[in-house]
Amino acid sequence: MIHFISKRLRHSLVLLFMASLVCFTLVVSAPGNVAVLIAELRGAVATPGYVEKVAEEIGLHKPLLMRYAGWLGDAVRGDFGISYRTGQEVSADLPKRMLVTGTLIGGSGVVATLLGLALGFLGAFWPYRLPDRVSRGLALLGASTPTFFVGALMIYGFSVTFQLFPSFGFGGPESWVLPWVTVAVLPAAVLSRVVRVGLEEAMASPFVLTAKSKGLGRTAILFRDALPNIIPVFINALGTQIGLMTATAIIVEPLFAWQGVGDYFLQGVKFRDFMVVQACLLIFLAFFIVVNLIVDLAVLMTDPRIRRQWS
Repeated sequence: MIHFISKRLRHSLVLLFMASLVCFTLVVSAPGNVAVLIAELRGAVATPGYVEKVAEEIGLHKPLLMRYAGWLGDAVRGDFGISYRTGQEVSADLPKRMLVTGTLIGGSGVVATLLGLALGFLGAFWPYRLPDRVSRGLALLGASTPTFFVGALMIYGFSVTFQLFPSFGFGGPESWVLPWVTVAVLPAAVLSRVVRVGLEEAMASPFVLTAKSKGLGRTAILFRDALPNIIPVFINALGTQIGLMTATAIIVEPLFAWQGVGDYFLQGVKFRDFMVVQACLLIFLAFFIVVNLIVDLAVLMTDPRIRRQWS
């Protein structure tokens, strides 16, 4: 098991290095002259002399390898450079924005887990009957509806029409409900089908017949015998969905006026603030890699077959 953990840690470090390389390459290869852009954002006349001065200031004349090594070394220390648009350090804005995005993804993950388990068990309790068909229909509807449209419906229904929750701003728990549900709809739909199919396969296993012969009811078998068998699969699916929530945050945060990392990334793209774009991309990719590492370790702890394989 220690060999498995060390192997996954090495792989994660390699992936982090490759992610940093991709972030740097994508931004460096973007069309246009960054020095001209910075000169214009500073309100100065983009004369050739001033553009050359800006290029020298931000190190555009250095070889790419030196620029990458310098940027990566600073990023490891938490220094992501200076925003071209605001002139402020990027690392100064990131902590509070990461808190906002973390609240969004964490709360949405809990909501998606609860909804997915509820819909999955609803169909497993009454297979091929009306509750099962309803849960399938809800899952299909949730998986087919775009996230931005779900958010618009949430704002119109629960904020404009019924005035139950605020529609914008990162305030108290009331302001978290609509963004959480908006992000959670698609993952919950996927997780509900994972739970439903997994429980159906588990209920067809020989150990279920043994449990029935002992006089156990369907509810007891589902929770005591079938549920532990789908936990590794569920954890894998949940980890994938949480990773994809980072992309969903880019859509949902501006929709609800949440100033998180996703909103920061869009501002960087809009104003071609490449230091911000690099920092946000690296954070998103690092988060995805760390989540997958945690998922692999969690599956290792919950699946005895994998533990025996690596013991």
